[in-house]
Amino acid sequence: MPIILGLLGLLVVTGLFMFGLIKYKNRLPLPDYYDYYRKQDKVPKGKVGVFATALIMPEDHLHEFWHNIAYKIFNQVVPWPFRLLAFKDKGVALLDPSHLHAREEFVPTRLVDARGNDNAPDGFPYIEKYKEGKLSWVPPSKFIYLDHGYFLYKDYHFGGPTIVSKMANYSRHFYYGKGIIQKKCPHWQGVFDIINGAFDRLKQNYPDLELRAETSLFHYSCKKKIYELLDGGCETIVLVAPMGIYSHFEEFNSGLRHCFEDIEEWEKEHPGKKIKVIIAPQMGDFQPLRQAFLEMLKDRLDTIPEGKDVMVAVTVHGMPWDKFKYEAWLELAPPFRDKLFEECRELLKNYKFGRTNVVLCQDEFSDPIWDPKEKYLSTNRAYWEAINDGYDYAIGLPIEFFAENTDTLMHHAIKCYERFDNYDSDEPIDYPDWSVPYSREIVQGKTHVIYNGVPVGKYKKHVIEAFYQAIDSIISKK
Repeated sequence: MPIILGLLGLLVVTGLFMFGLIKYKNRLPLPDYYDYYRKQDKVPKGKVGVFATALIMPEDHLHEFWHNIAYKIFNQVVPWPFRLLAFKDKGVALLDPSHLHAREEFVPTRLVDARGNDNAPDGFPYIEKYKEGKLSWVPPSKFIYLDHGYFLYKDYHFGGPTIVSKMANYSRHFYYGKGIIQKKCPHWQGVFDIINGAFDRLKQNYPDLELRAETSLFHYSCKKKIYELLDGGCETIVLVAPMGIYSHFEEFNSGLRHCFEDIEEWEKEHPGKKIKVIIAPQMGDFQPLRQAFLEMLKDRLDTIPEGKDVMVAVTVHGMPWDKFKYEAWLELAPPFRDKLFEECRELLKNYKFGRTNVVLCQDEFSDPIWDPKEKYLSTNRAYWEAINDGYDYAIGLPIEFFAENTDTLMHHAIKCYERFDNYDSDEPIDYPDWSVPYSREIVQGKTHVIYNGVPVGKYKKHVIEAFYQAIDSIISKK
């Protein structure tokens, strides 16, 4: 009996320890930089440097980028200890370029790895390994709606998490391969056009201002550029992201947090030096950003004949909000999203259309996996409701993007156009001129469903102005 009681006691203690360990490992990171953002002193002192950073996608496929984005996502979203399993190198993730979106096991005709190789390290083709029965089919993730499966070669370790090789492989062969004719992503050029446009104006008004920018996922380069500002004598660093709405996921627990860590590291290397850090406001707090989308929408509405029924879907990226109730995005969205929503409703009143409707929806995480009770309206359901209600036009207005990327062109499109008769995810995007908004029209029944694109070209000036005003609202206080 004493032995049994002792074992029970040990189990209880072990259970309590594991419960405490899991709670500790999955605690929210501190400090909370959203709280810092709300309470910060916004007056710069001494020499000022500005560092702009956000998740900016490279023009060409880079394995490093997908390695870093996988770690970013899984470290923030997947709880410990499950993320340890997610980061395991289980083998090589292989895809058939002709069946990149396969959700059921099939017989492949070609298999390639994330480095573009058809052959395994021993020189033999992966497809021969398949025929020898050395590969296994891994079905789509249960946590990603409309995910794809892949084949796994367990006899060779790729040198990193298998989930990274899966994502990088898909990127190489779809996002930067057969998915777009130009095999280039417009995001890098588009976002840096905004950053550099605002920087040029700042430099004219503040000649002594030091300015740097980098994608938040190139950690070494970010650190190098921040150190350039600090080594150059900057006593205040203004951090800013070219984003309409800040979030914990992208800014406060990712891009901006890394900047704070780099600055703190520099301070430790330079005893007695204390740097003032200010986070500039989000672009969405400034009217010109809304103006960009209103003008885009107006130009689209001007092409629609009188008397037609028109629905406008104001769309955001989306998150599983019920799982992330602490998210700063939920508090920071209304000044931009809700004002723009109301302005879109007012704009429609200027036209002699039949029925009109404006809805708020999200491209991601309002699906059967993350939102089975349909608490949040998905862009896909918004489109289908317009189709089933007999609207002539359904216009998608994606307000969180300012340059096309793999989400807007491909990943979100697969979900937004689910069950559309004339949508084929394998049909490549043709977008040769990045100075013109990319738009897509699909007719389903009698409804013309139109993706209205993002504010590039003649609309970009408003985005640059909003970004400039966000930074200048801090610099002008000096």
